[in-house]
Amino acid sequence: MHLFTSKFITKPEHVTELPGSVTTPAGFVAAGVQAGLKKSGKPDLGLLVGKGPCSSAALFTPNAAAAAPVRVCQEETDTGAIQGIIVNSGSANACTGEQGLKDAGEMVRLAEEYTGVPPGRMAVASTGIIGRPLPMDLMASGIIEASRSLSEISGSLFAESIQTTDRISKEGAVEVRLGAGTVSIGICAKGAGMIAPNMATLLAFVTTDAQAPSGLLYDILATAAGASFNCISVDGDMSTNDCIFLMASGASGVTLSPGSNDAGLFTEALAAVCKSMALKMVADGEGATKTVELNVTGASAREEAAFVARAAANSPLVQTAFFGQDANWGRIMAAAGAALAGEPRLEADIFYEGVCLARAGAVTDEPVDEKSLEKIMLQPEISVTLDLHRGSGSYTMYFSDLSHDYVTLNAEYST
Repeated sequence: MHLFTSKFITKPEHVTELPGSVTTPAGFVAAGVQAGLKKSGKPDLGLLVGKGPCSSAALFTPNAAAAAPVRVCQEETDTGAIQGIIVNSGSANACTGEQGLKDAGEMVRLAEEYTGVPPGRMAVASTGIIGRPLPMDLMASGIIEASRSLSEISGSLFAESIQTTDRISKEGAVEVRLGAGTVSIGICAKGAGMIAPNMATLLAFVTTDAQAPSGLLYDILATAAGASFNCISVDGDMSTNDCIFLMASGASGVTLSPGSNDAGLFTEALAAVCKSMALKMVADGEGATKTVELNVTGASAREEAAFVARAAANSPLVQTAFFGQDANWGRIMAAAGAALAGEPRLEADIFYEGVCLARAGAVTDEPVDEKSLEKIMLQPEISVTLDLHRGSGSYTMYFSDLSHDYVTLNAEYST
């Protein structure tokens, strides 16, 4: 899979795309096996392990109903020294009470036992239907099989094992040229529905053979997620299981130091990789046919721009208009006005791919070529700008349209 395919992402000059996934960087092995959680018989349990000690960083959902795996990671895992991750799809192990916590802990214990990863350095993640206890007999046999199947060429099997309603596998790798040498980054993720800003609903796993302290890795990961996974939406729903992990093996011998130019170049590369992956999630949104870039400018502050952008991106009226290829800019104006309820009169401009459709809060009197506008609405990627004329704050969101297939898929998800 190629990473940099969207017109909304530009590959940095010091980055070269590689074939591969999370095992492309030196120092990692992975496995993806069929434990029996999915009726389809597809891989549903994955294991990712560093060959030696790793430094790491992780981000988790702020959802108050966070799933058992998230809680176990936050409370029992040394998230700065993660050396392995055990993950399943087909069951979220969320809202499963004390038994769910015990099961997540048992997954960790078994994975540690059969891989040799030291206690406290194995993370756990799950995705799937909420409220269903894990079949621990299947999990146990699956973990044993996965530990025996670990290899440097199984990154794609690991990527496949984490999928749920994804239509495409989301994985890739890059080489990053730094002043001190060359390092690699590998990534895989899942996510197609229940995606909202503020840790979009996803599981994402990032590996690198660079060496860096955990504090620096956390800062790098937070920066990359803020410009990618935290500014996308498919349906505005925040999940219980969101998490992103970054593991660094140090196998390249190249060290990143806080404040260094190489750390900046690495951050730029990871941000581009994460944004590429986030855009693929939007494009792969359940039933999605379009990806929309919404640039909100002229806000009183960045926070206001983000609030307005999220209101418009999560509006079913806005999303269905794009599915219907209807340039109904009035729905965006209405969503923005609702977000700014109680503020002075909104006199915003709206542009679709640079074509002005609204000026100063009203329909533009500038000529609009309807045939050109029709062609714009047929594109799979559409850029929209909403200028609020209230200040200098700005924010960019990426969201999908809302289709008949989304309703059908989610109406029948648990059956």
